[in-house]
This record gives sequence, C-alpha cells and structure tokens, in this order.
Amino acid sequence: MRTTMRRWQVWVSLIAGAWLFVSPWVLGYTAATAGMWSAYILGAVAVLLALWTLTAPDARIGAAGLAVIGALAFVTPWVIGFGGYAAARVDAWIVGAVIAVVSLWALTEGGSRREPRHPKPTA
Repeated sequence: MRTTMRRWQVWVSLIAGAWLFVSPWVLGYTAATAGMWSAYILGAVAVLLALWTLTAPDARIGAAGLAVIGALAFVTPWVIGFGGYAAARVDAWIVGAVIAVVSLWALTEGGSRREPRHPKPTA
C-alpha cells in the first residue's frame, strides 16, 4: 500500500511552495529583484519536489530535500540581501519555516506507517 499519499506534510509543503512562487505578485515585492527570483526558484523547486515526493516509492529523500529548500528559503533574506523589503523577508521566513518544519516532521514519521519487510515470527 502506498504510504506517501497519506502524508499531509507533503501537501502542506506543496501549497507553501506554490504560495512562495506567487507571493512576489500577491504581496507586491517584485521590486526586490533578489527576493523575487529567490521566491520564484525556491517555490518552483518546492512544488516540483513535493509532487515527486507524492509519487515516489520512498518519500524520505523528497522530504529531506523539502527540508533543505525550506531552510534555504528561511535564510535567503540574509544570504542574498533583500532583508530591507519587509514583505519579502517575512514571507521567506514564514514559508521557509513551514516547509522545513513539516518536512522534518514527515521524516520523523517516515517508518511509522509502513509494514515491516520481514515480520517477526510469532511463537
């Protein structure tokens, strides 16, 4: 039985990644060029990785990748230098934290819903 489709955390990451991609238009920070391109790239990668994770037989790799994308989104205001734009900065912090936290949560639940490969014999 597929266990990846039941992982609500991946769906949250997918929605958060889609939001990150459209947020420069919605929140109006297209003037912050670095923040805008960061949101486009990381949002698109998060959406694609979440879609792949939903269909992959082993979702742990995708969840780990999403956690990295979330961490990258969180630190981009400092690393890339668009911290002066409040909307871009707060958006990157919130969305990055959401993606990172729910992806790490999915990793901690990784084996809890799977059947063991070799069940122990009963006495």
